[in-house]
Amino acid sequence: MYAGLAVDNKHETGFIAKEIRKHNYQTMVRLFTSLDDATFRAVLWDQAVHCLVWPPFVRYPGISETAKTDLRAYTAAGNNVVFLGNYVAVQFMNDVYGFQLTDDYQNGPYYRNDRNVRNTPFQYLPSRVEQASIETYAVKSRSLPPGGKSMLDTLGATVAFVIRYDLGTVCYIGYNYNTPFHADQWTRVLHCAIDM
Repeated sequence: MYAGLAVDNKHETGFIAKEIRKHNYQTMVRLFTSLDDATFRAVLWDQAVHCLVWPPFVRYPGISETAKTDLRAYTAAGNNVVFLGNYVAVQFMNDVYGFQLTDDYQNGPYYRNDRNVRNTPFQYLPSRVEQASIETYAVKSRSLPPGGKSMLDTLGATVAFVIRYDLGTVCYIGYNYNTPFHADQWTRVLHCAIDM
């Protein structure tokens, strides 16, 4: 999990790491703080790392074109990349993967999209997930690229989606985990994204 200058290390990073391990005590969470090419490449090609989690950004991370290429290659090789919610993460995904995602906001609750969740970990979520705070960030469902599937949505806005990227997946959860209100529901969503 990224824990560098572009994220809130004081509050959110530790809480999210605890939430990842909740009920998954054998899961190892390793933090990395640098996006320089050599360090980032070492993280991406570590054989034990099959999922990379990006906590909500407080500013756009400084990442080189080489590191972006490495991240695309890591994903394409069959690994999973999970972005947690805000519009900076949406822009980052657009820049790295060439998506054209556009932000949207709709009040919750958000409903499980039964057409898309079949045979995925998301199928075990409740049929509805409450909006935990006003800091829930959605993307327009119609802006998802071909192969992108909305897992939780309402009124054309998706707060949890999965995009196949060659052999891997790019996941987005539009919640920033800064409040414990309804956090258990969103922790289940996070576990589903990590299990993709």
